[in-house]
Parts: sequence; structure tokens; C-alpha cells
Amino acid sequence: METDYSLHFKLFFSSIINGLLLGFIYDIFRVSRMFFLKNRTLLFFEDLLYCFVCALSFTLLFYNFSFGQMRAYAFLGSIGGFCAYYFTIGRFTKIICEKVYAFLSPKILYIKNKIKAVSYMLKKCLFTDIMSRSYCRKAAKGFGLLKIGGS
Repeated sequence: METDYSLHFKLFFSSIINGLLLGFIYDIFRVSRMFFLKNRTLLFFEDLLYCFVCALSFTLLFYNFSFGQMRAYAFLGSIGGFCAYYFTIGRFTKIICEKVYAFLSPKILYIKNKIKAVSYMLKKCLFTDIMSRSYCRKAAKGFGLLKIGGS
């Protein structure tokens, strides 16, 4: 039985590319976590989704390149690809995202506070209008002191 070394090389280099792609997906989740997600429950499900994506990518990788057999060097290649992405491009994107977040955070907070203030004023005006109409109706009836209708 002959061993086809070209499949081993394809598997190894595909696993490196798989690690790079998983690093990119991790960056996407990191950015969403930084800007949007603050709830622990949502973070848990985001982590679960990332684990599912990793498992699916490894399943497809092993199914397509090694006939379903898991190879240790494929895992090491993926870990190496992930580390290569994380410690090069990942650091760069993290720094950029932190600077963008530091720049946008006060502006987002300002807009959020303005929206809260406007909604509070609208709610206050609406409540005042409803209560004043109620008091006007009660005043028209004499606050219940006068009997209207001849009885």
C-alpha cells in the first residue's frame, strides 16, 4: 500500500489556511463583542457559535483532505495558522478597533443620552397631556359634586 504524500501536504497547508480563517472569524467576533455585545448570555452563545464554526471547519477539512482520518499535524497546522494570524494581523486589528471604539464611544454615549432625554420629555409631555385632559373632563362634571342629568 502506497502513501500519497501530496495529500499530506495538501492537508497540512489547508489546515494552515483553516487556522488563518478561524483567526479572521475570531476577529469578527472580537469586534462584535467590543462594540455591540455586553450581555453575558449573548457572549456565551457567541462563544458557542465560534466553537461550532471551528468544529465544522475541522470536520470539513478532515473529510475532504484525509478521508475522515484525523491527523495531529493538521491540528498543529491550524493552531499555527491561528497563532500567525492572531499575533500579526489580529494585533493590528485589535489596536485599530480599540482606537475606533475610543473615538466613537463618547459620541455614541452622547447620542444615547440625547435619545433618552428626548424620549423622557416626550413621555413627560404625553403624560401631562393625558392627565390634564382627565382633569378637564372631571372639572366639566364638577369633580362629581354636581349631579347632571336632572336626577
